[in-house]
Amino acid sequence: MQKVELYDKLKIYIARRGCCTLKEIEGALGIDEGTALVYLSRLAKQHIITRKWSRDYQGRKVRLYCISSGFLKEIGLA
Repeated sequence: MQKVELYDKLKIYIARRGCCTLKEIEGALGIDEGTALVYLSRLAKQHIITRKWSRDYQGRKVRLYCISSGFLKEIGLA
């Protein structure tokens, strides 16, 4: 049961923000890094989110997790 709830929390959080980093997800949802990576990779395989690289203000590479436009069309938000 908690598995479904965490999937839903991740989808809602990323959809509201558009794109976010792993650290933002960890802090907002209160889950550890390993658990977050497992769920995010499963969502990416289902084409609900997309992953891309970006640079932060200090020049370090960070991974961004963004909601897929196909998923937004599917639920009627785009």
